[in-house]
Amino acid sequence: MKTISVLLLIAGLILAPAYWIYAKFYTGKQTAMLTLAKVESSDKSNPNWRSPPFELQADMAPVGLVLHVNASFTPNMDEHKPPHDRYNIILSREGEIAKPLLINLKTSSTSNSNPAFKEHLLFMQAVQAGAYQLEVAPASVPSMKVDQMRLEIRQNLREPDSNIVTGGIVLLVLGLLGLIAI
Repeated sequence: MKTISVLLLIAGLILAPAYWIYAKFYTGKQTAMLTLAKVESSDKSNPNWRSPPFELQADMAPVGLVLHVNASFTPNMDEHKPPHDRYNIILSREGEIAKPLLINLKTSSTSNSNPAFKEHLLFMQAVQAGAYQLEVAPASVPSMKVDQMRLEIRQNLREPDSNIVTGGIVLLVLGLLGLIAI
């Protein structure tokens, strides 16, 4: 019984989180990796970050935009209050601005004072061809200093199949219940 439970647990880990991460961040083909530059904002101490213009074509669909952020903070922070910053992501196509997207950059502990984040921003099933630009603006006063932001553009991306992820979660639960019952 213990062997079957462990096998169910391993299969669940492969089908749920590992498959989801693989599909979200590694399928398709990386088209570009753009470094965002600091630009002036209304708050001089907290600049915005802007990508250079980039072209998307309809035949690239589905396209995924992934934001890579390298940050740092002072290592003497309270262990019970790890840094948590919020940013507005503003995507524009040829001057037409989309509704801002809010992301959270949160560390789980203060032990690593140089965290790196990888945020899957958008999945565009259909792409309108044109010149795009991305801007990242702090939604509140940041507690971490951003050292670098990069935008990864992936074409022909696949979204995770929800049936596979759900099946993996079921296998995880069955495996855990089997281990607890022993």
